[in-house]
Amino acid sequence: METNSRWRMFLADTLSMTVFSAVLCMTIEVFLAGLTFGQSLTARLAAIPTNLLTGRAYGLYRDGLFRFSGLREDSWIQAAVVDTIAFLSFQVPLYGIVLMIAGASLRQMVVSAASMTLIFALAGRPYGIFLQACRRWILSHF
Repeated sequence: METNSRWRMFLADTLSMTVFSAVLCMTIEVFLAGLTFGQSLTARLAAIPTNLLTGRAYGLYRDGLFRFSGLREDSWIQAAVVDTIAFLSFQVPLYGIVLMIAGASLRQMVVSAASMTLIFALAGRPYGIFLQACRRWILSHF
């Protein structure tokens, strides 16, 4: 892959991770957890460095799972399986690390990670669709 394409893929994967996680997490934080909009916005701004570090890594990880599994991205059911597995197996451990860095107790980490597992399972396929849309848009416009 040429250097320009690599940078465009980095941009697409990072942008999609940042936007999707901001919308998903703000919705959860404000409407379920009771944070104010300002608190949630602060948390989302603080998450940007993590998104910068993990956005492209997740994209590569997801692409690798498709190759490894032999499942097809053009099959909705197969893509849903891979997207769900990819999102869960990447995001739950990452979330646990973030909680550990934040000083959460083991009990808090287990309860939070268990709760987020359901949300991440539901978000896997929508994120895969959003990621592909961002990739198509950025690759065709830049």
